[in-house]
Amino acid sequence: MQEDKDFYRKNAWRDAPLFHQPWWLDAAAGEDWDVCVLKERDEMMAYFLYSSKKNFTAYQVIMPKLTQFLGPNYHLTETSVRKRQNGETEILQSLLQQLPSSAYFESRWHFRFQNWLPFYWKGFHQTTRYTYVLSDISSPGVLRESFSEKINRDINKAEKHFSIAESHDTRAFFRLLKKNFQGKKMQIPFEEKLLEKIFNACQKHNAGKIFLALDSAGKIAAGIFVVWDSVTAYYLIGGKDDDFGNSGATTFLFWNAFINLKDTVRSFDFEGSMIKGVENYFRSFGAEQKGYFEISKITSPLLKLKSGIHKAMRTR
Repeated sequence: MQEDKDFYRKNAWRDAPLFHQPWWLDAAAGEDWDVCVLKERDEMMAYFLYSSKKNFTAYQVIMPKLTQFLGPNYHLTETSVRKRQNGETEILQSLLQQLPSSAYFESRWHFRFQNWLPFYWKGFHQTTRYTYVLSDISSPGVLRESFSEKINRDINKAEKHFSIAESHDTRAFFRLLKKNFQGKKMQIPFEEKLLEKIFNACQKHNAGKIFLALDSAGKIAAGIFVVWDSVTAYYLIGGKDDDFGNSGATTFLFWNAFINLKDTVRSFDFEGSMIKGVENYFRSFGAEQKGYFEISKITSPLLKLKSGIHKAMRTR
């Protein structure tokens, strides 16, 4: 509802995660985001963020591209476990009642929220996914002690061949990403314009940087886009030029990002992956595994068929 959206813009919590900030949502989803709000008088007590689209298959609740999580946020003040659980369930039930009916529903939540029972009772499904988090990057020397031998070798190797530079050239970064995806025989899942909008918004709010690893001739070997809020930095997306082989350039970029942001944030979220090789890579930094929920529901027969076909293709 527009009233709730206007209220949220005016009263968004300062400590809300980056992806929950109105300016991020404007950049990532344009006009296609909305919010359900619980409030007492003029104070926001809880909310649920979502994005949507409407086409011939009807109304769908979706996740915007390049946005790790939306969903609920609330602060529990009760001291006893029983009262906290009761309060949490009541909050989620109230928010769920406000959500619009949809033919398709998909929402990823921050790993802090582990109670989805009210959604289960209403026929929603839950898939557990994983991210990897470094809880404290304030002391890079201490942090590096937890890296695997291979990660440390890659850093030592890459620092002899590459320099790190910050870049505002989203076009060059997008070309790198596109080439990386094409090398994996995959389509890049977003347009260059979206990357540019998000980067520009991050620049305006001092909340993101593109880091590039360059060889002696200035050629880009790898790049990462890192964004952050007041507490956590998030690895949004990155890519490497396979012409450089196993150069360690991406690992070197992460290491330099930790150093660059150690006085800005407390933690670093790799944003996870269910792909075996990528998961193992993130874990090699000594990062802690965090399970988070993807909540879904499909009521449209056509979309159920389409979803079943996609799942079948993924298992081949």
